[in-house]
Parts: sequence; C-alpha cells; structure tokens
Amino acid sequence: ILNARKHCIGTSLVRYFLVYVLMVAAVSASADNTFRCLTKTTLSFGMVPMVSARLTDLWTSKINRQIQEKSCFKFSFGSAGDFDLYIDKARQGRFDVMAVPAHIASYLIATAGFKPVAFLVWESSYLYVVPSVSSITSIDQIAGGTIALPDPLAEASILAQKEISVTHSDVSFQHYGNHNLIIKALLGGSTDVGVVLSPFYNAYKKHADIKVRVVHAVPFPSHGMLIAAPHTSEYNRAELFETLASFEANSGFFWESFDAVSKQQIEKLHHDQSASVETLKRLVGKH
Repeated sequence: ILNARKHCIGTSLVRYFLVYVLMVAAVSASADNTFRCLTKTTLSFGMVPMVSARLTDLWTSKINRQIQEKSCFKFSFGSAGDFDLYIDKARQGRFDVMAVPAHIASYLIATAGFKPVAFLVWESSYLYVVPSVSSITSIDQIAGGTIALPDPLAEASILAQKEISVTHSDVSFQHYGNHNLIIKALLGGSTDVGVVLSPFYNAYKKHADIKVRVVHAVPFPSHGMLIAAPHTSEYNRAELFETLASFEANSGFFWESFDAVSKQQIEKLHHDQSASVETLKRLVGKH
C-alpha cells in the first residue's frame, strides 16, 4: 500500500510538473508577444480626399487589421476637405505618412522635405464614365457637354482637362470634392461625363453596383506614393515599408502592392511630374 501511495504521489508530482512547465511556457510566450507590442507605434495616416467615407472606412479597417497582425504599428486615419487643405495639413506636420498622387509626392518631397516610403502600385488609369443609359459611346461625342472632374489639384483633373481642351473648346468642367459626388452628379443628370480613377471605380462597382460604364480610359503616367513627413523617423519608415511589402498582392486595398523606391526613381519622378507640379504650384492656395 505504501509503495502504491508513493507511486501515485510520484505520478501526480510528474503530472503537476508537466502542467506547470506548459503553463510557464504559455505565459512566457504570451508575455513575449505582449511585450513586443507594449511599444505599439501609432502613425497618423493621411488619406487622399477623393472617396466617400464608406469606402474609406472599408479600406482603413482592412489595412489596420492586417498591419496589426504583422507589426506593432497602428494607423489613425485622417484626411481633409480638399487637396488644398490636405497639402496644408501635410506642411503643418499633421500626418506622419501620406498616400498621395505622384505629382503631390514630387511637390512635397522637393519643397517640404518629405521622404519616399513606397510606390503604391495600382491599375493606373483614369476613366471617362457615363450613366449606363447615356447615348455617349466615346469622348468624341462630348462636344458642348459637361465633364465632372475630381478636385482641381488632383492629377486626373490636371491631365484630363488638358487632354479634352485640345480638341473640345466648348466643353465645360465641373470640379467635385470626391468620386462619390461625381457618381451622384452623373446619375442625377447634373453632368454628362465623369472622370474617375480606376481603383475607385472598381471599388464602387464591387461594393455599390453603380449604373455607369466606361467610354474611354487613359493610362496614368505613374503610380501613387506613400511618403513620410520629415519628423517621421528613418526606423519607422523602414519598418513600415517592410510590413507593407509583406502583404499579399491584390489583397483588397485600392493598391495592388507596395514597391521599393530608389534614388534614380525619385529623380525620374521629378522629371516626369515637372509639368503637373508647375500647374500644382499655380493652383495651391487658390481653391
């Protein structure tokens, strides 16, 4: 009996010890993971003021969820009423990182000390769209009509207005604060044609099934960029790029992927965007 009791006690002690080891290991692992993110870094992310709040919410919740699974970063998202205010906020240091079109990237890098983080690679086109019931089938048929454009400082607006004005001097242009307002103007009969970026158009078609169709598409000259304010540390810029670059391509964002930026590419950016940047400089502060 005594031997049996000793055996039971010994077995219990072994079991207790094993349970104890497993618990300590689990707590240690949990503590390691918790400690790793005790210093979670929140970055203020400036979103381009071109889409509705609903689409912005869909995008921001998805990227925040994914970025927190892969790193100790968290984004607090912000924007502005228009591009003019967006650029003004950038100069005031209100954003740590920003998603911007190529011409604004070139402008802020050259004039305000912003640093490139990544190219925002996407299906780069701006689209001329009409209501599904419209009789217009090409931009050759828009003489005397009205075209709804995004913000006056948006690259799509600058390029489309220059393109159309060469062949159609009798077209009137209307600027809207975001793509959602352009779609509403089209469907409400306030304008004949709207110019929207393909990623946003695709997002609207997917999530809202809007009754519009494309009559003309023009490839964009360059990708957008993620840039960082001068006060954002080099460490955070590098860590953020590594995190974003690890995302699976076409993972449901407006962008397909996040690509590295070289010095030579920035020089090419400034060269390619020089005309649009000059137009931007003339327009900033006037709207």
